Amino acid sequence: MHEWYDVVIIGAGPVGLFLGLNLAREGIEVLVLEAEADIVPSPRALMYFPIVLHEFERLGILDEVVNAGYKNQEGLCFRTPAGGSDKVLAKIPPGKAPKGTIDFGVQLGQHKLTSIIRKHARECSSFSLRYSARFVDLQEEDDYVNVEASSPDGNRSFFSARFVVGCDGASSSVRKALQIPFEGFTWEDWRFLAINIRYDFAAHGYPAANHILDPEDWAVIVRASNVEEGLWRIATGISPDIPTDEIEKHLSAKLERLLPGPRPLQYEIAAVSPYWAHERVASTFRSGRVILCGDAAHVNNPLTALGLTTGLVDVAVLSRLLPKAFEGNGNNTSWPILLDKYSSLRRNDFVNNVRKQAIQGKLRIHSTDPKVVAERDDFFNMLNKTLGFGMFIASTMHETVPDDLFPSPLARMATAIANAWKLIGTIVMIIWWKTRASTS
Repeated sequence: MHEWYDVVIIGAGPVGLFLGLNLAREGIEVLVLEAEADIVPSPRALMYFPIVLHEFERLGILDEVVNAGYKNQEGLCFRTPAGGSDKVLAKIPPGKAPKGTIDFGVQLGQHKLTSIIRKHARECSSFSLRYSARFVDLQEEDDYVNVEASSPDGNRSFFSARFVVGCDGASSSVRKALQIPFEGFTWEDWRFLAINIRYDFAAHGYPAANHILDPEDWAVIVRASNVEEGLWRIATGISPDIPTDEIEKHLSAKLERLLPGPRPLQYEIAAVSPYWAHERVASTFRSGRVILCGDAAHVNNPLTALGLTTGLVDVAVLSRLLPKAFEGNGNNTSWPILLDKYSSLRRNDFVNNVRKQAIQGKLRIHSTDPKVVAERDDFFNMLNKTLGFGMFIASTMHETVPDDLFPSPLARMATAIANAWKLIGTIVMIIWWKTRASTS
């Protein structure tokens, strides 16, 4: 049996389902294929910044996401481990949104976000979802792409679509089928651990988001649920030489050094997931009618919480472009321009912004390199001595995705001039903040 759709999406994680929801709301016939039997509940991403929350608001799911998770209006705290000096080093305030009303973040387990998106997608008549359907191969023709998938019992299914989108994660089979290089490197200095834990950090003065700075016992400690559920997430690292089957033996000692409060500690570990962190990006985000999105296109270490956020921004951009390929009774020939626009916009943003921020964030949290330490001390000094600097840093989280990705020449010129003045103003203000901090 051969089935036809407008778009076939490979991967039913939050990125694939969010794309499916966006396209189905436009009346586009979408099929999402997922190798797993259902949503995977293991510890994964959980922080969502205003740029993504605005997209949730556009589709009418923001309130449900906020109610299911924790609404962070506390900002970010930098501190040392409880088992060390246990000292607050600096804070970034939550900030105020320059436009709109979303001046907060939301912390919610990825599997719960996925469930919310899936529920709304299934309400769309043009949306279909198949679990236990593993991508096998694809073949592009002139006007469509053929896709082959298999079930656990080996039965094959065949689909065709005008476009295929790979949202199938860092080990993307779609990307490999296209033979697109995944350029970058893997961090080998630490084996990362994602730990879901029930422990009352708030009772010991911890806000909803904390970066713990230390050469060995570094961590990110954040709320992973609403207050009632009481779940927190610790992202930390152990020696890469420790075998996977021996991680549990080292975990209690690590938690003894990280957790605040009286001893003996009373906590409940809900889940532990060891993994390797990467900084990689596909050499292109599209090949013909096949597009890469989310972790299939790019991955970064999780310490700045930019991974899933960046993937959801991919969806926001693609959802503004791909529907245009179906205009004009489906005979629109501009689709290569649209897909090239998506690929260049999103790849450039990852390479020039996301990857740099992710690497800097990781090094800031544990590096002893003199240059990194000096930059970190300078950063904390400005945060502690000039309130305006902290508000400026917070304001960078409040960008939104523009609705028009093909502005007129006049609009592009106006934007370029505005950005130039913004850059000049930023440089001047940073110099002023730095000078004021050094003389305070």
